[in-house]
Amino acid sequence: MPIVKETLLLGVNDIKIAELLTDPPGGSPTYGPLIDIPGARTLKFTGNIVEKELKGDEQTLDTYQKLQHIEFSFENAKISLDALAVLEGGAVTASGTTPNQKQTHELLGSSLPGYFKMEMQAVYTDVGLGDVHVTLWKCKAKVDISFQSEDYAIVTVAGKAIPLASNNKIKTIEINETETAIA
Repeated sequence: MPIVKETLLLGVNDIKIAELLTDPPGGSPTYGPLIDIPGARTLKFTGNIVEKELKGDEQTLDTYQKLQHIEFSFENAKISLDALAVLEGGAVTASGTTPNQKQTHELLGSSLPGYFKMEMQAVYTDVGLGDVHVTLWKCKAKVDISFQSEDYAIVTVAGKAIPLASNNKIKTIEINETETAIA
């Protein structure tokens, strides 16, 4: 029996990112190790379409549409310094010994964010098996961290995904019959 092509979705189970290391035209992209986005709460993505209309004789003669990029945003409930280093640039260092260990993400004025891939997993709700994965292959983003008095801090990431130079991929959606962790 063929796998279904549609499903209901519930929640965001996992989001991971991986630094894009190379994207050679006509070659294959390479990525660094996957880094967890802890406490994933939401993920939203929207295609940005360029639209043109050809008009003449007081009517629309033709329309043209092309995907320019995908805008995305996600929220998570925990700070990951390794994820911040991929998203914003900068470096993570460890120092000290117990009980005075310290992890530091340092962002310099000269630090530049790089590209990364992002993969999200959601579960099926209609059959209780399998999952859905959404991958954006070449992303850049900015990070906002909101601290509030007497409330949890929220990390919000927003950015754009563009096509890879190597194979023109921008987004992939997979429905898996059997739940598959992001690998």
